[in-house]
Amino acid sequence: MKTMKYKTKITLFNSYFDFNNNLKLSSILSIFQDVAAHHAEDIGVGYEPMLKKNLLWVLSRVKFDIVKQPQINETVIVETWPHIKGKIDFDRDFLIKNLNQEVLIKGTSKWCVINSQTRMLSRTDEIEYVGKYYNKINYDEKFVKTPTFDTTNLKPKFSHMVCFSDLDHNGHMNNTMYANLIFDAIENKNVNHFQINFLNECLLNDNIDVYYVKENNQQVCGVVNNKVVFSSLLN
Repeated sequence: MKTMKYKTKITLFNSYFDFNNNLKLSSILSIFQDVAAHHAEDIGVGYEPMLKKNLLWVLSRVKFDIVKQPQINETVIVETWPHIKGKIDFDRDFLIKNLNQEVLIKGTSKWCVINSQTRMLSRTDEIEYVGKYYNKINYDEKFVKTPTFDTTNLKPKFSHMVCFSDLDHNGHMNNTMYANLIFDAIENKNVNHFQINFLNECLLNDNIDVYYVKENNQQVCGVVNNKVVFSSLLN
């Protein structure tokens, strides 16, 4: 039986990088999202097969560490594989390596499955992978929720109204778009560690108030109608 690990090569063009020639946070999330989608097709749980069952994959949290910045126009190896599924969620790891097999970026993510009609969580036993698990994990420590902070006495750094171009085929704001909001909000743009929790869906025309605090780490959260929709931590 084939091992459930996906590997591909991509070239990191200029548009993947920011003003400081660092790989954008949103670019990293886009790469993770794309290879996860391709691999999901390979193991029988891609978008179309899931939709036929009225099911959708939803990213609930993700984190990554930038070990070494890649270079513009560098060709890299991207790898991804799922963990053994949990009771209500599915973990998936990622690696971005240079052609010498040196790790540039490592990450992990947590996904859940919702019913496309009710938007309620579905059981993991409705999902069956095709293949044998790849026995490796990127992080030994448990992937805990990103902390939130009190915004009561804070003014938002800015607000963002969810536009049509922010949406993905699940009908909500795509995870990569949150990274752009976070990057615009933080003061120190040289990020080595990034993590985010997606707490509630953001839909078309939602107005997101974006808040920022800096203590030991940089933290950003988004609020819609007094409800926290995402929380993130960076250093």
